[in-house]
Amino acid sequence: MEFILEVLLDLILEGSVEISSNHKISKFIRYPLIVLIIAFFLGIISLILIVGLVSLKEHPLLGLFLIIVSIILLIGSIIKFKNTYIKKTHHENLHLK
Repeated sequence: MEFILEVLLDLILEGSVEISSNHKISKFIRYPLIVLIIAFFLGIISLILIVGLVSLKEHPLLGLFLIIVSIILLIGSIIKFKNTYIKKTHHENLHLK
């Protein structure tokens, strides 16, 4: 059951990433998918951060580790978003002119 759920979520997430980065698809489809992907990853990162902040009182080392991991994931996500959507859009706009 876990494997089936993992495969389905992987297909949905990977498909959403591919569709959202394809500029041949309508903006009305791409933009909600981009928002959905951002909300999903921000939810996971914020959950790690909250667990780190809560566990900081009882297990300071573990809490600090989780906070650092969440910050690294947030920075990595921002860089990935910038490389995937912003630079690609700017690059394609130059080719259209």
